[in-house]
Amino acid sequence: MRTARLWKDPRTGIWKLRRRIPEVYRSVTARRGDVVKISTGTADRKAAERALPDVLARWNAMCAEWDRQLHIVALDVGKAREIAAGWAAWIVGSPSRLETGGIAASAFNLLPTAPDSAASYPLVWGRVEHHADEALAIAGISITPETRAILLNTMEPVVASAYAEREARQVGEWLPLDGYPERLAAVQSALPKPPEPVKAMLTPAVSLSGLLDAWKAVCAVKPRTVAETEYAIGALGKFLGHDDAAKITREDFLRWRQAMKAEGLTNSTWNNRLSMARQIFLQAVKDEALKSDPTINLRLAKERQQSPKPYSDEDATRILLAARKETSPALRWSHWIMAFSGMRAGEVLQLLGHDVRAEGGIWFLDVNEDHSTKSVKTSQRRHVPLHPALIAEGFLNYVTTIEADAPLFPEKGLDQHGHRGGRAWNLIGKWIRETIGITDPTKAPDHSWRHRVEDELRSIECPEDVRDAILGHQRKTTGRLYGVRGEALKRLHRYLSRVPVPPGL
Repeated sequence: MRTARLWKDPRTGIWKLRRRIPEVYRSVTARRGDVVKISTGTADRKAAERALPDVLARWNAMCAEWDRQLHIVALDVGKAREIAAGWAAWIVGSPSRLETGGIAASAFNLLPTAPDSAASYPLVWGRVEHHADEALAIAGISITPETRAILLNTMEPVVASAYAEREARQVGEWLPLDGYPERLAAVQSALPKPPEPVKAMLTPAVSLSGLLDAWKAVCAVKPRTVAETEYAIGALGKFLGHDDAAKITREDFLRWRQAMKAEGLTNSTWNNRLSMARQIFLQAVKDEALKSDPTINLRLAKERQQSPKPYSDEDATRILLAARKETSPALRWSHWIMAFSGMRAGEVLQLLGHDVRAEGGIWFLDVNEDHSTKSVKTSQRRHVPLHPALIAEGFLNYVTTIEADAPLFPEKGLDQHGHRGGRAWNLIGKWIRETIGITDPTKAPDHSWRHRVEDELRSIECPEDVRDAILGHQRKTTGRLYGVRGEALKRLHRYLSRVPVPPGL
């Protein structure tokens, strides 16, 4: 067995355990990729090594849960009889294994063969539940929740017969054990055969997949949100082992949350999965497909996380000087644009040639979703004036080499959702960590520019509405499109132009 080694996340500086998911489990993990990263919760190497045993225990628990899910079976009557017969043979092999819990065999005479009777006879039915779990352990499988009743119905007369035989042997009245399997078969063959209940149960009237399709037909969200919602619903279905939305309860979501936390996932990850699933259930309640929403009041408190720190003057100078030497257009210009605009990395990388233009003598960048390859977080158009330093650096000369409808940074490909701005880290964020060498986990390679520009605008006493218009913060007022033309654009330019150039440039 290979020695466990810790890995330092270059983005956060946190030490983590990395493990490749065994091929046999990948169909049930409901995870993107084939590698699991379990955080130690610390950037201190020695503290991380002390936490390693607990992290390994979490990894082993994850594997155990995947193994359980891998062996989940949708039970039918025939399979239930095989499981019950296996349990009976186990008891015959060693009668002392039978623990009755003080329940007499005669108590089973009053117990109907139906799990609904559990409320009236909790002790008796509790023994059936106990022995059913023993039978499943012997068989080495797990079953879907909706087919457990089939196993209990099958196990009840078998358990009753075993209890009766135990009592008879104790008083010497029932000696021949050799014929027990045959008597067991006779008992099971005498059970009434239900009229094909299993197929009906496995084809729910209200399915998760059906609710997902109904939501997709009316939703107005970005393709990435649709993909994330599909992923969350798929993960929920795999965890539950069934697709029957009407049977999903708040307790099911609590169990799912507990399982995710046991895997080392963060509160934020849980809240994200919950919000994705919740919109499906809210739509189902609205459409009267479901009576209630099982996702209410399940969000967790956010972990204490500090926002990324802004780049210092030294950082900014170091990055921008290095960018001057790059031949890749994206590396040459993206950090310069972010340094003097505060734009998001994805907004920069998805620009087209005609998104750089002038109005009233002011050059600006048109941030929009006019093309299928574009996505803006707020979905709101805005115009961001070009800082004089960016023009002096020769950015407009570069723009003249690009066709109007062509990508400004052609080396940036499309992501899985067809957007050019996605996965900016792979192209320009990793460069900060690996080439420039800024590895401070409190600074985000791309997002620290936004915090720097925000700070610079505050330092020149830029009004909040102007800051929001430049940085693209969500605004709920009717002035949310403020700054896209005319006098308002001049006002944005007036304030942004006052942002100082880092020393040494």
